[in-house]
Amino acid sequence: MSTTATSNAGTNIDATIESIDQHVEKKSPSGVSTAINGWIKTLSANDDLKEIASDLEKLKEALSEKDGKKIVELMTSLGEQTIASADGAEGNDAKGVKKLGKALTSAAKTIGKLV
Repeated sequence: MSTTATSNAGTNIDATIESIDQHVEKKSPSGVSTAINGWIKTLSANDDLKEIASDLEKLKEALSEKDGKKIVELMTSLGEQTIASADGAEGNDAKGVKKLGKALTSAAKTIGKLV
């Protein structure tokens, strides 16, 4: 992966983590679909990550339906899948991916307390 691609991936991960934190704090899914769509597009290009992309599609649907239990279930699963996929990443990418997975899992726990 080029330095620019690595830098962009790190920036996208950091922005996503910040977005997750903000939306959980505000208890609002407003605007989340744009970030999810970007990740679906990125992940769908990689056969190893298509399951994550599929779960993101399901998460987007659960958010639009305001299905709290399904949101928690999917975010927990996505967090676990993301952490597991960090094993295939390298260097700072692996750290960022693992951090993203932990943010998803943590957000799921917080949301779970609200539903």
